[in-house]
Amino acid sequence: MTSIETLIARLSTEAKPARPLRTPAYWSIRLLAVLVVYGLATPLLLGLRPDLAVQLTRPLYVLEVAMLALLAASSVMASILAMYPDAYQKPSLIKLPYGMFLVLAAFVAAQSLMPHDERMAIAEQVTHGLECVLCIALVAIVPSALIFAVLRKGASIRPFQAGALAVLSASAIGGLTTRLVEANDSIAHLVAWHYVPTVLFAAIGALIGRCLLRW
Repeated sequence: MTSIETLIARLSTEAKPARPLRTPAYWSIRLLAVLVVYGLATPLLLGLRPDLAVQLTRPLYVLEVAMLALLAASSVMASILAMYPDAYQKPSLIKLPYGMFLVLAAFVAAQSLMPHDERMAIAEQVTHGLECVLCIALVAIVPSALIFAVLRKGASIRPFQAGALAVLSASAIGGLTTRLVEANDSIAHLVAWHYVPTVLFAAIGALIGRCLLRW
């Protein structure tokens, strides 16, 4: 019978050393660089809204777009942290995108109580709400796949969170693209066809994360 010492020695020679996982900064910078290019190119390909120059003079519109960009960036970084078993000793940062989304939702809801801005484009008949949902989903497919490909390199013990954050960041890019393309600033439309679907997409991402990111 092979002694324990011989067995240990044989197994140690056969074992292949695992390649150390790179730092969160390494993955975050590369992912964000790709997503910035993607997020800028997609609206240009789809066609920017004709009144974009006017909307850029409206502070609330600019702030909403900026918050969507921050939501996407913070979700990317949080999802990267979630791929490490110890969250790279920064578990509190994983919760940041959730707070960012709540602030964004409150900001959008508060606009319904504000005086109407004549520069806002309000469609008289909203007949393309489903098209907005499809646009957000289609735009989010590529960044979602890219982020999941990176997350699979890790060893996450938070597959639900990692999946939700991955799709949340991609959906934020989709929402940002839609705001730059669609000439409709109706708050009811934004809530029903932009932000509620974003939450649903993140929930779907959590389920995908459970399947793709479990050990």
